[in-house]
Amino acid sequence: MVYSSMDTFYLTDEQLKNSPSSKDGIDEATETTLRIYGCDLIQESGILLRLPQVAMATGQVLFHRFYCKQSFVRFNIKMVAAGCVWLASKLEESPRNAKHVLIVFRRMECRRENLLPVEHLDTSSEKYADLKKDLIRTERHVLKEMGFICHVEHPHKFISTYLAALGTPAELIQEAWNLANDSLRTTLCVKFTSEVVACGVVYAAARRFQVPLPENPPWWEAFDAEKSEIDVVCGVLARLYSLPKARYVPVCKEERRGFFC
Repeated sequence: MVYSSMDTFYLTDEQLKNSPSSKDGIDEATETTLRIYGCDLIQESGILLRLPQVAMATGQVLFHRFYCKQSFVRFNIKMVAAGCVWLASKLEESPRNAKHVLIVFRRMECRRENLLPVEHLDTSSEKYADLKKDLIRTERHVLKEMGFICHVEHPHKFISTYLAALGTPAELIQEAWNLANDSLRTTLCVKFTSEVVACGVVYAAARRFQVPLPENPPWWEAFDAEKSEIDVVCGVLARLYSLPKARYVPVCKEERRGFFC
């Protein structure tokens, strides 16, 4: 696979295994759980903020990229998730006010961790001022780690084109789209280009619906993908679906119960 100049953020399995979090003593299973939990926060907050799906997807990719550069031990997962949502909303031309982002994350935290009653976030309080400063600071950290290069290309844009070229039934589009959304909860977005991930979810969707695809010659070669890469994508998705619901694991040095509350 030849990557273009825009594809600047792809890591090997060895690099992912030796992540900053692993060097701080976090095992692979815990890091996987934290990545899924953070992406769940981004997806849920995006829905509550009425963001387009592309903004949520961009936020999740930024989240994964950030924690390939930094450790979960050193940066609070909740604030990083909030910072990625806030930044992504601006990158995808659907900006949201910092106040609304903080209110949404406060409500999610209280509900998820049973911190009741849920009290209104007083925007004139010192607590709110401190949270807003943390949000701004976190966004800057994310931008710095990305080298201020935040270009993100998602597999969704290729799915319809690939399936139309293959002449598949219409129901495969939604299934492949759903799989692409789920793939964002994994590190596939920092391992493979969006074209490869698109081929992987198309393959998985076709197998789920038992729709045969051309193999002589192999259809994926027309889209610059390899069968071994597709197998990895399918394997990662299969493992994702076998995992229990991700729960919050406090690992950050500055972690505390009720970070936003």
